[in-house]
Amino acid sequence: EDFRARLAAAGTLSQLRSVDTRFGLRDIRITARRLEGGDGLCSVILADVTDRRALERQIAMAPAPLQAEPLVTREAPILPEPVLSPVEQAAFVELGKTLGVPKPQPPKEPEPPGALIPEFIRAKLDAAPGANLYVKQSELIHADPRALALLGYADTESMKANASLCTALEAGTGRALMRKGDGTEIEFEYSDEVFPWVGGPGTRYTLRTARVAPTLVLVETTAPPPTEEPAAVDAPPAAAPWQPEIVRSPQPVLPPEPVLAPPPADNHDGDLRALLDTVADGIITIDGKGQIKSFSAGAEAIFGYRTAEVLGKPLFSLLQQDSRKIMRDYLSAIGEPGLGALLNDGREITAVEKNGGEVPLFLTISKMQGKHGADYCAVVRDITQWKKTEGELRAARDEAQQTSRQKSEFLARISHELRTPLNAILGFSEVMRLERFGEIKNDKYRGYVNDIHSSGAHLLSLINDLLDLSKVEAGKLELNFTSVNLSEVVDHAFRLVQEQAASARVLLRKSFPAELPNVVADLRSMRQIMLNLLTNAIKFTDAGGQVIVSAQLNRAGELSVKVKDTGIGMNEEQIRDSLEPFRRVTTDGRDAPGTGLGLPLTKALAEANRTVFGIKSEPRKGTSIELTFPVTRVLAG
Repeated sequence: EDFRARLAAAGTLSQLRSVDTRFGLRDIRITARRLEGGDGLCSVILADVTDRRALERQIAMAPAPLQAEPLVTREAPILPEPVLSPVEQAAFVELGKTLGVPKPQPPKEPEPPGALIPEFIRAKLDAAPGANLYVKQSELIHADPRALALLGYADTESMKANASLCTALEAGTGRALMRKGDGTEIEFEYSDEVFPWVGGPGTRYTLRTARVAPTLVLVETTAPPPTEEPAAVDAPPAAAPWQPEIVRSPQPVLPPEPVLAPPPADNHDGDLRALLDTVADGIITIDGKGQIKSFSAGAEAIFGYRTAEVLGKPLFSLLQQDSRKIMRDYLSAIGEPGLGALLNDGREITAVEKNGGEVPLFLTISKMQGKHGADYCAVVRDITQWKKTEGELRAARDEAQQTSRQKSEFLARISHELRTPLNAILGFSEVMRLERFGEIKNDKYRGYVNDIHSSGAHLLSLINDLLDLSKVEAGKLELNFTSVNLSEVVDHAFRLVQEQAASARVLLRKSFPAELPNVVADLRSMRQIMLNLLTNAIKFTDAGGQVIVSAQLNRAGELSVKVKDTGIGMNEEQIRDSLEPFRRVTTDGRDAPGTGLGLPLTKALAEANRTVFGIKSEPRKGTSIELTFPVTRVLAG
């Protein structure tokens, strides 16, 4: 019911559940989508992810090094086959939706052999500005025409033979010396960003030729040095003083890396850190393997560790053994594509602090997409006080339930013990009242015998109601659920109260549609419910009034039975009192006989039959009591 309610609000919903199937306990991911105009209809997809989650848990349980070096979580490479299967084609269509490409129409001509990527995806990739290489898990996926021309390759397949190309790019330095198609090497600058792809994100590298600066080279001329002898009068003029000749080097020489001045101090990170440290909750950033990258002051207070002691260590090591599995599954669900990140309702875990004590925590993890991969932000809250309060409330509830059970058991036992002597009283008083062994000549004695018999019958009715009510409260009432015809139940009750209704001059009416379906209920308790309702209605209805029993089947498939009278009615306070055991309602000075258990017992029996009990009443306008059977209790006609 909770799943259906959330689906109605969200439109699309996904949950992971352990299901007992014919093949044993399996992990099933349930994805549901509400259909427009379907009047509650929805489509449901069930996916068996047991083996996948087992593999993820096996990988997650592998020991991880405790270095503070940044780690990148990579999935196993998933490449399309040369001939796309329907599943792979559907995956590329979903990728096209992510990239903003409409679903393509079927091509008029088949694609050439070896085309691994559909044409509409390649067109989208080639439309990106710049010379781009698309890499996933150290393997080249696609090179656009500008990148092929820049590196001198004919197509992507020939470029894949250059294994060192991806290695140079994934070094992450921003500059790489790469071998072109003709075997020459050239240096490039590049930038990278994450892009969506089948089976997980990849990296797009945008290339540009490295900038070089011209180098100035001083070359000395071969002019002879000047002499100290004076020149002749008619000698040619002296040569000009020696000057260096500036020529350009025929080969560009890369300049040394410039030494940049340190950037001006930016207090933004410091202010953000100070702000996070003021939060009482612990805020921790972790990588894809759960290793700690930052630790707030709130987290230090909760776990008892300083930041320097935990950096680079897995967050799992700070948790109890059972909680480690919970967090791994949680982290896996958040990292999966789809609705897992949207349905983030947190988890309860138990942490182990530095001194060895255990602290109950509420953990919430959110994904942060960064430039070099995905990091996660974990927020932990100490719920020790909540757990303490919850334990106190649970203990109080258990104590109240135990007290109620003891009371019910006592009532059941004492009621049973009271019946034995009461049967003798009723039996002997009945014999005396009928004068079976001789006439009672004294009228007072005859009146006393009648009083004894009526009082015994009243006490027996009280004990029976008390015993039934105690059984219902103790959950020991034996019910035999069968197919019950409600029309026959009403007819049976009418025959039993006909004399009472005639004496009170109250008209009994029945309004049931033809071919009313049967319901699943206990026949004996349904007869008792109807008898109690009719008896109460006649008791509180003035002469000339009427009691109407009607039934109807609504559009939702629920069946309701209504008992309405034109009696004295009740206000809101009197309705509350009437539903409490041993609380008798007196209206307008009218004191009708009864035990005060009829209506509470009727309500308890109705709920034991899985029906909804409703009551409406107004003073001097009568009372209406309705029993509603849910659609699951109504049998098909």
